[in-house]
Amino acid sequence: MKVKEIMTANALKYCTPETNIHNAAQSMREANCGALPVVDRNKRVLGIVTDRDICLSLAQNTNKAIEHRTVGEIMTRDVKTIRGTEDVSEAYRKMRERKIGRLPVVDEQGSLEGIVSLNKLLNVSVEKGKEAVGDVHAAGENLMKTLQAVSKRREAKLPSAL
Repeated sequence: MKVKEIMTANALKYCTPETNIHNAAQSMREANCGALPVVDRNKRVLGIVTDRDICLSLAQNTNKAIEHRTVGEIMTRDVKTIRGTEDVSEAYRKMRERKIGRLPVVDEQGSLEGIVSLNKLLNVSVEKGKEAVGDVHAAGENLMKTLQAVSKRREAKLPSAL
């Protein structure tokens, strides 16, 4: 299965580095999503901002008012992307290696076409079965290995009990 077959494209929300973080959070709420690709005027992907990035930035003690804080100040710049023509197994590999749950989907020029998320991959696997997303016991990339890697990243960041 190809990434373009399961990516979110129609209702895709994105922002620019100049977008106010309040407006970015509002876009996430409206779209019921937890991340926005950050693009330039040609829709080339510059980064990604997550709901977690926004929460952590609000927790920072800064003299700058929220109205004046922008996505460009808090976004992740070293963003991994994928092309829609690539196989889903490549999405698994990239997510597993980077321990991330979302990949912006780009064309040959790096312009945003969509986004594929671990949640979407999980939903497709439940709906269509292993034919669509790979056998759990396969030696190659698969959903279970990717879920495990992302989960371990989150476990490693939890504070230890006192």
